[in-house]
Amino acid sequence: MIELIVLDIDGVITDGSVIIDSSGKEQKQINLKDIDAIFELHRRGYKLAAITGEDTSIVNYFEKRFPWDFFYRGSKNKKETMRQIEQNTGISRENICYVGDGKYDVEPLTYAGLGLCPANAIDKVKAAADIILHNDGGKGCIWEIISLLDRYNNPECGHNFFYKRLEEHANIFKKLASDQELTDKVIKIGDRIISILRQNGGIYLCGNGGSAADAQHIATEFVSRFYRERPALNAEALSVNTSTLTAIGNDYSFEQVFVRQLEAKAKKGDMLIGLSTSGSSKNVLEALRYAQKYGIVSVLLMGEFSNPGLNGVADYVIKVPSLHTPRIQESHIFLGHVIAEYVEYRMFRGERKDVT
Repeated sequence: MIELIVLDIDGVITDGSVIIDSSGKEQKQINLKDIDAIFELHRRGYKLAAITGEDTSIVNYFEKRFPWDFFYRGSKNKKETMRQIEQNTGISRENICYVGDGKYDVEPLTYAGLGLCPANAIDKVKAAADIILHNDGGKGCIWEIISLLDRYNNPECGHNFFYKRLEEHANIFKKLASDQELTDKVIKIGDRIISILRQNGGIYLCGNGGSAADAQHIATEFVSRFYRERPALNAEALSVNTSTLTAIGNDYSFEQVFVRQLEAKAKKGDMLIGLSTSGSSKNVLEALRYAQKYGIVSVLLMGEFSNPGLNGVADYVIKVPSLHTPRIQESHIFLGHVIAEYVEYRMFRGERKDVT
């Protein structure tokens, strides 16, 4: 629930341009809708704050013109200023919305519970923001925030549900981007796959339920293509069709479904990628143990679950920083795409062709 809105001034309340009159005085342009929007947010009970890096005479106008609860001028470390506001109000960062457009706004955007930016913000700001507004700074973007917050703060509104899921997804991907060990593993796996394929080896994938579909999806990216016309690469998702499940399950056990297929297909030096959101899928784990025993390179993609029984189960274990199955599976598809595209890029450096 957003309780406090913090606004940058130039490029958010104004359009970011400066008009110089004949006497050399600076003038800035504001949209009347945005003036009304600030007062409307105040009437609706939101606390309001402004943080600007400037400390000029024109800043005096903005300080006096609007009903601010807090006003900070000459602030270059806006994240620290955000912390001060948090301490002064007792409002936690999760309940703060920050709106900015320039380089000094990147940190406070990621610090706030909800980060917004105008449509014409710089690229780094757009990457940091949770939502990019449709309107440019100084051209109605603050008025747009009113209807957005109506949806965001209403738990009965479907938009609220959508925003919360989107936040979960975005936060996971931010954590992935900051985890150097994880990104190193992803690239090492890609390099290992290149080496295996160049030696005529094969890549096998397996998973249960939604992860079975993900395994098929990722395998097909190797067999098909991303952007380059190139030969099909030897990758296959182990079968989970009804005949395979019932036959192997009846003759042996469900835990042997993937093991029996590996025994028939895989050889030493190949790779097995197992997908298990919780890391507890018995037939996936048995397949990984088989791979370890017979010299097949093994990879486990899972969520951030603690399972001591997984020690030594695979050569590479990548844990997505989430405990929620849908978010984990979304991340698995992303990681699979990154690996498959990286392999294609490194193995085939011809002209890239964007294909729909």
